[in-house]
Amino acid sequence: MKRFILNIILRLGRYAVLPAVALACVILAVWLVAMDRYTITALVTAPVVFSIFLGALALTIGLLLLPSRKHRDFEADEAIAPGLWAMWRELDRSFARSRRTLLINTEFNASIGEVSRYAGLFGQHVTMTVGLPMLIVLDERAIRAVVAHEVAHAQLRHTSGSINLADFIAASENVFLYADPEWTITGRIVRALLHSMLEWLEKEYRALSRENELGADLGAAEQVGLGETARALVLTEACGTRLIDLVFAPLEKEVLGAINAPRPPFERIVKQLADIRAPEPMAAAAVAGLSREHDPDSTHPPFGKRLANLGYTDIPEIDEIRTSAIDQLLSRDAAKDLPARFDGEWRKKAQEWVSVGR
Repeated sequence: MKRFILNIILRLGRYAVLPAVALACVILAVWLVAMDRYTITALVTAPVVFSIFLGALALTIGLLLLPSRKHRDFEADEAIAPGLWAMWRELDRSFARSRRTLLINTEFNASIGEVSRYAGLFGQHVTMTVGLPMLIVLDERAIRAVVAHEVAHAQLRHTSGSINLADFIAASENVFLYADPEWTITGRIVRALLHSMLEWLEKEYRALSRENELGADLGAAEQVGLGETARALVLTEACGTRLIDLVFAPLEKEVLGAINAPRPPFERIVKQLADIRAPEPMAAAAVAGLSREHDPDSTHPPFGKRLANLGYTDIPEIDEIRTSAIDQLLSRDAAKDLPARFDGEWRKKAQEWVSVGR
């Protein structure tokens, strides 16, 4: 039964709550009919019936008025990121059939999402996000494998299923904007009804995401080869660890005790690029990733499991990183201006934060 419900949610997204709303309306209609013949029973059950109906009404409002997801990342057109756009177009056979948006953010990560507007009547809008740290630290070969991985998510329909599930969770939680469980009986009843379901759905979302990652790795391997996919996995794991150790963890400590905003992250990344890519520490970070305890709340499977999924029982030998993808995939002006832009935004926020802490 749970698998059946999950499949409905994966297909319909937030509109999968409509059967529950219809059931609440049926309960109210039966209660109204029963008022004439079973008046006392109807009056006794009135609080329950009205709470269910009002909860369904609040859920409907939450569903219809679900806040849109407006990104705050930098949108890169083909003039800004000609290499990335060309790479995406080459790897994605369905490129011409959908609207596309390319975003660049400050995370050491990449992702892809798909939105079907008006129940899919007007096609899909696909958005790919690539983190600027990846473009600076990794080379073009690794980024190509990363893009192939994200394209595989879209080709295998992972994006629509995951987004539909996330949409349903958001729509269900959105009811509390209209029926606060701390102040209303309706909100308390809805919270009691939804709590266990949302916990189960979030668990299923994490499991689905991990399964999708393994499938996307194999899809990327079909596009760029097993060796290139494994190389990108190893480099991403190792460089991510090195970035935390050399840049982000020290920066976080400095911010906690700072009077003025310290040196921003991208300036640090560029200055320590050679240390981040140093072969021996990189190899040690990759080996450590095989035995690192897996976070149960993570949407990604363990590093070792992803390598095993590609047929590798140990860390494969990989070529070193000698160039930065940012120089090949972004325009010359963008490669120079984007790190400065993100550093300027970070410095402004950090200065506000340390000023409050004085």
